[in-house]
Amino acid sequence: MIYDDRVFSHPAAPPPEPPRRERRGLRRAMLGALLFLTGTLVGEAAVIATAPAAPQAAAPTPAETRLVSVESPNAVEAAIAEVLPAVVTVVHATVERSVGSGTGLVIDRRRGFVVTNSHVVEDSRSTRATGSFAVILSDGTRLAATVVGNDPSTDVAVLRVEGALPAEARLSTTPVALGARVIAIGSPGTSGRASGLLTNTVTAGIVSATGRSLPRPDVRNVQLTDLVQTDAAINSGMSGGPLVSVATREVVGLNTLVVRGSGEEGLGFAVSAATVARVSAQLIAAGGG
Repeated sequence: MIYDDRVFSHPAAPPPEPPRRERRGLRRAMLGALLFLTGTLVGEAAVIATAPAAPQAAAPTPAETRLVSVESPNAVEAAIAEVLPAVVTVVHATVERSVGSGTGLVIDRRRGFVVTNSHVVEDSRSTRATGSFAVILSDGTRLAATVVGNDPSTDVAVLRVEGALPAEARLSTTPVALGARVIAIGSPGTSGRASGLLTNTVTAGIVSATGRSLPRPDVRNVQLTDLVQTDAAINSGMSGGPLVSVATREVVGLNTLVVRGSGEEGLGFAVSAATVARVSAQLIAAGGG
């Protein structure tokens, strides 16, 4: 039998072991490679550990997540402090009525213009403004005044005061929201009495409705429109005083009437700030202001 080594070969003999010097060189090379690899990994780990962390969005603070109230805790006090210096008591003296009064609001301190209700300055037998007039400031100072003009159809009138005025109020240029907190400022209980009896009186409530229309109770065939309804107390002598938004400290209306009857409560009405601004500008222009 012939054996062909190309098919059935005997196991190959192991390669001869390299000399000792070559083995030492090989071990050094392997150790160097291992040290190099280890150093590289450690360096990369150090870079990763010392690199600044990627910026992350800060967690919202309680102040950022809660709903913020439009009004501050002392919003009512702040509104009073801002508007009260611009509120005056209007004193009206005629032949048949020695002293009558209402409330007014300074809208232009530089030129001395004060806005009030037309019925505060009207003669009791007509809608004409007759008699002599004066205003009493919130600090008690009394100044002479004259009527620039009055409009019975909107119950708005403008006076011009002789003397320095301490402040002026801002009329709101946007409609007031239903339910907004408001304050009314005026001088109730002074009609027919010594002026200044209950000046600087403040009452509070909300806006009960807007865009109301009512007949003017003391003048036939006059329908007052665009009235702001409120449950803030409005009494005799407060006519012509401001209805003020607590949130914005702006005047949203001019208090003008109260509906009283059998059991009604909280039915006060104010001429809207938009109507007051429009009519007072027309009266001032027509009066040469």
